[in-house]
Amino acid sequence: MSGPPVPTEETHHLIVQLQLGHDGALKALYDQFSGVTFRVCVRMLTSTEDAEEVLQDTFLRLEAQASKYDPMRGTVQTFVLTIAHHLCLERLRTRRSRPQGQPGAFDDAAFDLLARPSSRDPLDQALVEDALRSLPDTDRKLLEDMFFGGYTHAELTARTGLPLGTVKSRLRRALLKLRERTLP
Repeated sequence: MSGPPVPTEETHHLIVQLQLGHDGALKALYDQFSGVTFRVCVRMLTSTEDAEEVLQDTFLRLEAQASKYDPMRGTVQTFVLTIAHHLCLERLRTRRSRPQGQPGAFDDAAFDLLARPSSRDPLDQALVEDALRSLPDTDRKLLEDMFFGGYTHAELTARTGLPLGTVKSRLRRALLKLRERTLP
C-alpha cells in the first residue's frame, strides 16, 4: 500500500499542491500514507471493513481540509493520522451508542499493530517497539486505550479510577517520552 518514507520536504510540497488543487497530489499522498493510516484504523476499529471506509473518508477529508495544514504543528503524516484518528473516534462513539456485533472483527490479543507489514521500515518498527516498551505499563495502557480504544480522558478516569489530572499528566508524559525516543 505504501512505499518507502518520503522526506518531509517532499510531502510538504505535495500538501501545497493539494491546497492549490493540482491533479495527482491526493493520489501521491494516498500512496505515501495509506498503509500506515490503514494499520492505525484497523487497530482502533478491529474491523477491516470499517477501517477501509475510514481510510477512504480520511483522504476525502484531507482533500477538503488541506488548507488547514500547518507545518509548525506537525508533519503531513501527523496531519493525515490525526484526521484518521478523529474519524475512528467518531465511528467508535457511534458504535457505543448503538452496540452491535462486529463480524470478522479481530481478537484484540491476536491482532498486533506492531506486526511487521512488508512495506514497513524495520528500523522504524524497532524504534516504536522500543519506545513503547520503555513506558511504564500503566502509561502504555492509557495510551492504547485513548488512541486505539477511542476513550476520552473522562472515560479513562472512570475505567482506571485515577484522577483526571493524573490521567492527563501520564498521557502527556508518555507522549513526550515516545516523541523523544522516536524522533531524530
